[in-house]
Amino acid sequence: MQETLLCSNNPILVRSLYAILRDEGYGVDTADHPSLAVQLALKKSYAALIIDSEPFGLSVEDAIRIIKIILPGIVVIFVGYDSLESDVLSIEAPIDLEQFKRAVHRIGTLHTMH
Repeated sequence: MQETLLCSNNPILVRSLYAILRDEGYGVDTADHPSLAVQLALKKSYAALIIDSEPFGLSVEDAIRIIKIILPGIVVIFVGYDSLESDVLSIEAPIDLEQFKRAVHRIGTLHTMH
């Protein structure tokens, strides 16, 4: 089972995405802040990081950069109103769950390419 890390402080978003990821066969760990996501990435290898754009504590961009240094093959799915760097899959908020499911299907393919 591939492991994913879901980082958001939005409980509705976490419940929705967690259910989709579990239904697709992924193990899911959650972090409510980017700094906690970085700590978890130091302890465990993840196939993907799903992170939203809520601005709190450590910036999303900095957390992604740090986690990519720790886990260079990780696939990052960013949920938000803006797009980030080019090697990050971006999904606009409010989230389209079908679009998210399509992105989840790509995790296995993209993760094995790295």
